[in-house]
Amino acid sequence: MVLNGGYADPAFYASSSSHSKVNLANLEFFVPFLVIWTSLILSAGALLLFVPATDAAGAGLRSQPEIAIERAPLQKIIFITIIVSLLDYGATIRMAGGIEGFLYSNWYGRGVDLLAELGDRYVLYLWLSQANQIIFTAAAVLYTGSMVREGKIHWRFSLLLVFFFLLHIGFQGERIYLALYLLSLVTLCWLHGRKKMVLGLVLAAPLLAAVFSAWAYFRNDLTKIGDNVSVYADADIENRTTTWLMDACDGDDMMFLFHIIKDFGNKYDYLYGTSYARVGYFFLPRSIFPEKPHGFNLQLAELYEPGEATSFCATQLGELYANFGPFGILLLPALTLILLLLSNQLRARAAHRPLLATAMFLLLIWCARSTLEDQFITFLLVFMLIGALRLERGLTRVNHPIEAYSQGLEPSAG
Repeated sequence: MVLNGGYADPAFYASSSSHSKVNLANLEFFVPFLVIWTSLILSAGALLLFVPATDAAGAGLRSQPEIAIERAPLQKIIFITIIVSLLDYGATIRMAGGIEGFLYSNWYGRGVDLLAELGDRYVLYLWLSQANQIIFTAAAVLYTGSMVREGKIHWRFSLLLVFFFLLHIGFQGERIYLALYLLSLVTLCWLHGRKKMVLGLVLAAPLLAAVFSAWAYFRNDLTKIGDNVSVYADADIENRTTTWLMDACDGDDMMFLFHIIKDFGNKYDYLYGTSYARVGYFFLPRSIFPEKPHGFNLQLAELYEPGEATSFCATQLGELYANFGPFGILLLPALTLILLLLSNQLRARAAHRPLLATAMFLLLIWCARSTLEDQFITFLLVFMLIGALRLERGLTRVNHPIEAYSQGLEPSAG
């Protein structure tokens, strides 16, 4: 957006004028621009100042136990979550009135209709479905991590993982889980020095951006993909590459961020922390708490597109600013520092709970565009599901390097 001087949604998206354009040449966006960059620079400073120094290579090798992940229990976790997902897709089709009703319904509107019909039961169903998909993604990341460490790809199982990521996109319209998986894959390849794999992923990025961008438009009506392809391909878009990037990366979240900083405190009142209070009353049914407020994403929709069945994200900084105004400039670096310190405290324990730790990693990436309280609630459900199903039982083993070296053996690969 900076290099492009801002951005405006293409006309065929029919977006509301209240949030569809950011013009960085206009002085009204100067303060939002300054707030965003100041907060990001301070957050980067928090990382530079407080990230712990890396130990010298091999330091502590003989005194620290090594954690190895057993592949068979990991595959079991993947198959369990796949089965739950298949049941989820079957339930979705049934609730939509069958295959025909499913295909002819808008992916978002279908959820709105079911919410109106089923109420809190459908909300809980959606959150449990999301928690299951996060566990599947975390297990897929751990399995892929073992392949990256070995430098050997198990093609059949890898293709199975990709297939079920794509199947979820087809059924639920959500690209976020595949995106989280790919970001984790890049991280793993970088950490383990797999430069060729990193290069391959970087070269594939433009194609992925184009596909993700197109899906953001086509998913609204799967029965009219043929017509929508011609509309999308022939649309008069001034800068198609920028549009691809904005759609692929959910750039509308950043546009909302600009408008929130511009509007809150002037056009709209600050929320004063009420959106974060959702954690405290989320599990209360509306039969007990009829006036339970909507989440931040729905509150944005009520302000910027009243009367429309939709919701919006506005990045973590967007929610901080909507609640606390200019103090949000300092709160994002403070939140960054808190999460960094928490990470340092949990690092040793996380090695014994790799599935839960990986799920937390994925949810914190997701926090960049979503709300902190939503991901905290998801994490609670993930924690309960992992515990209830005992998914981490037998997943890890501990190798003690002192014993291994005393016997002239190398510790097994973790």
